[in-house]
Amino acid sequence: MLYGVAFLHSVVQERRKYGPLGWNIPYEFNQADFTASVQFVQNHLDDMDPKRGVSWNTVRYMLGEVQYGGRVTDDYDKRLLNTYAKVWFSEAMFVDSFQFYIDYKIPKCKTLKEYLEAIEALPAVDSPEVFGLHSNADITYQSNTAKDVLDTIVSIQPKDSGGGGGETRESVVYRLAEDMLEKVPVDYVPHEVKARLQKMGALNSLNIFLRQEIDRMQRVITLVRITL
Repeated sequence: MLYGVAFLHSVVQERRKYGPLGWNIPYEFNQADFTASVQFVQNHLDDMDPKRGVSWNTVRYMLGEVQYGGRVTDDYDKRLLNTYAKVWFSEAMFVDSFQFYIDYKIPKCKTLKEYLEAIEALPAVDSPEVFGLHSNADITYQSNTAKDVLDTIVSIQPKDSGGGGGETRESVVYRLAEDMLEKVPVDYVPHEVKARLQKMGALNSLNIFLRQEIDRMQRVITLVRITL
């Protein structure tokens, strides 16, 4: 069951890279969803009545409607997630012939090392069909990735003006940095700060707090000046 939850988590994460083909709405699935699902499965197995076995309806509901489904707002996305839970999480997952997709089976191992070796043996690049998508979805993904890379390369190139009198992007950034650097406050003078605090009452609780804030502000000013 743990392997099944891990595979489900991988699928919901990998479908995100296909954009609207993967999920109609981009959901922020993260490690917390996986951790909560694993914790639920562990608690369910610990509290399970051996005579009644696993309550698959409960497992499917928690995974498809709560743990991962709690983030899903689109009806079709929710239907897809519940379908994954319904097909993969049942007594059939313990049968030797069970597989998530062709050649994607739950390994029958006895040690953690054997499980890791079985996972390492999986293909480095997964077909979209593993995630329930058409093979053409990979063409769309590769095209969008290439476009994003090219757009990024173009966006970071210096902007040359046609007339030759305009500023390049680097010169604009340099000018703004110089302007901000001039506005950075001067450093606090330690002995002046100490003298004024002594005059105000160095042991006063508010003055102690003020001294701490001055120290923090000095570190910020120094850092800003160095980075600019």
